Amino acid sequence: MAQNKILYSAKLDKNMQRSAYFKTNKQTVKSNIMLKFVTKAMDIKLRGEADFTTTLEDPIKLLKRIERFMKKSADAEYDFLDFWEANQKFFAMKQGTTENLMHFKERFLRQAEVLQDLYGVAWFQNFA
Repeated sequence: MAQNKILYSAKLDKNMQRSAYFKTNKQTVKSNIMLKFVTKAMDIKLRGEADFTTTLEDPIKLLKRIERFMKKSADAEYDFLDFWEANQKFFAMKQGTTENLMHFKERFLRQAEVLQDLYGVAWFQNFA
């Protein structure tokens, strides 16, 4: 029984050290992922997400989002689905509670460029 308590406390201490190390190095891990493993196209997709500065600060969630983008094949997409998703993203766009104005503006302009690519420049001139 005493041996189990010693073993448990040793494992608990080791786990606490790992947790503290992980918390202090989250930003470093995220930076390494973004610099070493993410392509320019993927970087643009990630920065276009509303939760890039909040939820995606966690390296594990960032990797899961990258995995989701990688599994979404361009071959399997349909034109109508692209239009639908682009419109939905653009018209439902709002500034996050912790998102600064410059990041929101960049996201907004990127999404407007996506719509412009899908609909063409002439479509937007009708509303100007």
